This record gives sequence, structure tokens and C-alpha cells, in this order.
Amino acid sequence: MVETLYRGLADNSVGRVIENLLRADLVIIDEVGFAPLDDTGAQLLFRFVAAAYERRALGIGSHWPFDQWGRFLPEHTTAVSLLDRLLHHSIVVVTEGESFRMRQARTRSGGRLIKK
Repeated sequence: MVETLYRGLADNSVGRVIENLLRADLVIIDEVGFAPLDDTGAQLLFRFVAAAYERRALGIGSHWPFDQWGRFLPEHTTAVSLLDRLLHHSIVVVTEGESFRMRQARTRSGGRLIKK
């Protein structure tokens, strides 16, 4: 999604890109924090979340606890402002345990994973 917003920034259509994304009643963003964002990427993500705030339902998936979002967002104030909007009115679901993919891999390999 951030790459799409970057393309909108390049051709000065980022506002239209955000409005098009927000046509959906629910937007799910998975793997937040998988790769660190630069300042511009973080600002674009914030701009999207701010536009969606109290207008659309957002589902966010991340393996990072909230107190560690500063690890992939370069500015502390951006992380705080982003989380402020995401967590207001939210339902937080924390999952623990082995991932579905890891469990499936163990099943296929007879319960053991081979290290190389």
C-alpha cells in the first residue's frame, strides 16, 4: 500500500489514491513493520490512517507490539500519532503461539525442522 501511495506522490495524485482506497468499507493492512519505512513512507501511511480515521474500518496486522513500532517508523511522533488514531475506538486482538505456517511445516516434516 505504501508503494501505491508513493506512486501517487510521484504524480501528485496521492489524495485521489487515498480516496480510492477508502471506497472500501474495510481496509486490511497486513505485515505492518515487516520492512522499515523511511520518513516519506511513514508520513504517507499516517496520511492514509488519518484520512480513514472515524470514516472507515481498518484491520492492521503486525508482529510488533505497539511499544516497538518505533523500530520501523523513523519518527517517534509519527508512531505516536499513528497509534493514537489506530487505537482509538479499536478492538485489539493479540495472538500468541506457533504460526499456522510453522505448524504446517512441522506436520509435513514429521515434527522436525531441519537446520542447514
